Amino acid sequence: MQPINGNVNGTAPQTRARWLAPAALAVALLSLALNGVLLWTLRNPERLLAPALGRVVERLKTQDATLNYTVRIPAGTPVHFDIPIDQRYNVRVNTTFPIDTDFNLPVNTPFGNRNVRVPVKANIPIRTNLPIHLRDTFRLRTRTEAEIVVPLEIPIRDLPLDALQKSLEP
Repeated sequence: MQPINGNVNGTAPQTRARWLAPAALAVALLSLALNGVLLWTLRNPERLLAPALGRVVERLKTQDATLNYTVRIPAGTPVHFDIPIDQRYNVRVNTTFPIDTDFNLPVNTPFGNRNVRVPVKANIPIRTNLPIHLRDTFRLRTRTEAEIVVPLEIPIRDLPLDALQKSLEP
């Protein structure tokens, strides 16, 4: 049987209301304080992770592990390369240059100007080194005709792990 004033366990409703509001306020303030401490601790997460990642990097340096990945380039993929060429060559030239021609030589004489036909037949030897500097950019524009599969195997110790470790330092 329930009492007439709505009191179940013998306490007045005003008594319960007096401690409920301060208790809820205390829980909210405690939660706010704990969130503040958590945010303060996590303001520089790299500082917390650096020692653990440093140990991982040191272990990876001593292992013979590799990263394996397969790159697949589908057929019909456009391929655009600009290949710069800057090479110097010495070409040895060892040949003869044949000359077989006639030319007219004007001659002034007391009897007037005359053209005399002079035949020239000669072989001129050419022996030299010809330096050639080839500097150009070859533009390759094409599409793959078939699928290209490139397996990659990268040893972990060949990766720039020291640079990674330095980037984690505060």
